Amino acid sequence: MKFSILLFLLMLTSCLPEESTSNSSSSNDTGEDTTTETTSTDSDSSTTTTTSTCSGTTSDGTGDGLAIYQFDMLAAGHQTWVPGTYSNELASSTMPTIPEASALFQSDSKLDIRFMVKSQPYPTQGEEYCYGRTTGQAADAYTYTKLRFRIALRDIKCDNVDPNDSSKCLSDLYLGSAYQYRYIDPVSVDSCSDTISLGSVRNATTFGTTIQVDTVQADSTCQQYGTYCPSERIVRSGSCWRMIMQVSTDYTKSLP
Repeated sequence: MKFSILLFLLMLTSCLPEESTSNSSSSNDTGEDTTTETTSTDSDSSTTTTTSTCSGTTSDGTGDGLAIYQFDMLAAGHQTWVPGTYSNELASSTMPTIPEASALFQSDSKLDIRFMVKSQPYPTQGEEYCYGRTTGQAADAYTYTKLRFRIALRDIKCDNVDPNDSSKCLSDLYLGSAYQYRYIDPVSVDSCSDTISLGSVRNATTFGTTIQVDTVQADSTCQQYGTYCPSERIVRSGSCWRMIMQVSTDYTKSLP
């Protein structure tokens, strides 16, 4: 089972969208633990911006188990990242199917996640470029330097469980309603959020509990004024956002 999950993870990583040369950034692939945690509070506000550092790769995992899972999340403003079956090639390249999510997110107790914000992509003019992007709009005058976003849990369900094997579903898996909504404080570009532990708040499920990400907000529109600049405006439909989500379960290494 563990070998099958690891093989699928390698296949998933190989089909992630390619980053444009104008949006390249360096990452630490050496496996060295470079994690430090600092936070800075924007003036005139209690909003805290996370500036924790990490490599944003599978090498961040510590301890025993498979390498931590990671997903390259790339979508347009106003779009939701959630596993599913998508006819859009850009959507299917960044979001796993529900059966794939079931294989990766199954866990007896531990479900820890962390996000690394990547630089704002520069879409090719006239092309969708990222899932759901509306073409024909002018580019942002200023690219974002931090993102704030909302996460939720979605249980993976089955209405036709094999009576001889409760771990098998005889029909299509599907997602239950979203629950445990929470906002993640602004995270700076090339920095990581704190580790978010969800194992104790998720429902007990046979087929796993996956993550939904929506309401991605940026600081792009307020930078021109040079004053207080929270991440309070949803990324425009003509722009893209990108993050790496790291996932740790009972079967993987731990997030530091």
